[in-house]
Amino acid sequence: MEYAATAADSVSMTLAAQKIDIGATAQQTLPADVGPEWPRYCKTRDGSEYRVRPIRADDAERDLLFIKGLSERSRYNRMMGLSREPSTELLNRLVRVDYSREMALVAVIGDGPDETIVGVARYGGNPAYCEFAIAVADEWQSRGVGTRLAQLLFEYAKTHGVRRIYGVIFTNNAHMLKLARDLQMTLRRSREDDSIVEAWRTL
Repeated sequence: MEYAATAADSVSMTLAAQKIDIGATAQQTLPADVGPEWPRYCKTRDGSEYRVRPIRADDAERDLLFIKGLSERSRYNRMMGLSREPSTELLNRLVRVDYSREMALVAVIGDGPDETIVGVARYGGNPAYCEFAIAVADEWQSRGVGTRLAQLLFEYAKTHGVRRIYGVIFTNNAHMLKLARDLQMTLRRSREDDSIVEAWRTL
């Protein structure tokens, strides 16, 4: 899943009401241990250009706009059943990443104030068995963005000590199930919930 949210996190918000605290500590630059190879320059299958880079603290509003721009179905799949936006507190946690223990990669287009997030992939948790999730803007789906994000995320995870990565997928989320198969992940219907498929892969 993209993140676990509580009932309090499902409160609807509008941009006018948002007061996202990016603060003076916003990470405009990345720590040296993240590596010098970012951003990565990529193209979709139909030739559209985008970049992939680690998320930064100053991406909070971009991430909110990305979530708000998803269709109801995509948002439901991303938030594993919750169809509204995350709280400001949760949103700030999502963009303030400890790059040594977790990672969130964003696919972006545009530059400067016009930079827009079109995809997010993240992992976190126990290094021996990390959870990952991916969400791609509806108009960018089925164009190879999710696959490339996952490949780069898995590469980063492996170099930072992650041994196995897993995710949970709704059984009716055909796009994500296909992506998991393309990534050569093992799939199994959850024993606890028939509506969920568990996916995992050793890195």
